[in-house]
Amino acid sequence: MAEKKIQENPLPEDQPEPVDKPRDLVPDKPTTVPVPLPVEPVVVRPSVPSFTKTPPNDLYRRLLPAVLFVLTFVTVMTMLLIYMDTVALGAQQFRLNMSRDYELARIPQESAALVAYVRQVHLQPRPPRAPPAAPPASPRAQLIAQLTGDTRNGTFVEFLPRGPRDPTTLYLEAALGWEGVVVRAGARDYLALRGHARALHACLSPTLHPREVTYHESDSHESMFSSRVLCLPLYTVLLAAEATQAQYVLLAGETVLPALRHVPFEEGKVRLQVIEYRSTDPAARNQTTQYLTTKNYTVAATYDDAVMFALRDDLGV
Repeated sequence: MAEKKIQENPLPEDQPEPVDKPRDLVPDKPTTVPVPLPVEPVVVRPSVPSFTKTPPNDLYRRLLPAVLFVLTFVTVMTMLLIYMDTVALGAQQFRLNMSRDYELARIPQESAALVAYVRQVHLQPRPPRAPPAAPPASPRAQLIAQLTGDTRNGTFVEFLPRGPRDPTTLYLEAALGWEGVVVRAGARDYLALRGHARALHACLSPTLHPREVTYHESDSHESMFSSRVLCLPLYTVLLAAEATQAQYVLLAGETVLPALRHVPFEEGKVRLQVIEYRSTDPAARNQTTQYLTTKNYTVAATYDDAVMFALRDDLGV
């Protein structure tokens, strides 16, 4: 039995070792070359760790002053721009008003409202009764006194564009007790006369109605100082000064003749005993003489700078 088991299970014989194959017939292993991987650029992004890591309430608290400053700055600049535009428009309108003449054509020269306005607003009250020292009597003043019959407490109207008081009216006021109104278009001359005479700031209007114009202090229109002045008809001034029956009227300026044409001499409303026209223009003097001759006046005297007219009835001519 034992032999049968041995035969059934024989010992394994040594197997022959495998013969190595020739090296040249075995293919070599492929060699791998490392390929460099692409490197992505690193983007550095700024971070705000103080804000991102700050709680919302603290973030709003820090941003609130900056927001308030921006709002305040925008508000102030807006108000400043609006104010500057308003001032510029006002200055432009003011220059336009100062350079424009206004014709108050709807107001007639004999308007009661106009006369009351001039008398109460523009015409200065009579100064205290303290007449100035009488200047020496000039030949012109002596002639006026002679033409008026040495009238005491007479009335005069001195209507000149500029300048101080005239010596003739000063003599009549101081020596004979006359009263009157002194009219000047120049603002400086008018201010110098206030308190010393019954002054009126106005110019002589060549029309039947008042006007508002720009007056230059000098003859040159390029004068640095100019003012607004109300030009009044001569008849309006006579009514406001209660001098429609004046003994002496002194006039000067380029608008004298047109102003005289609008005085109602024919209707008996105005009776001016002596009129003196100050001018060195021969043409203007001749035209004024021709016109007043038709109104019952005659030439009483001529001077280098003036012509004096008197009513024929008073001279007995």
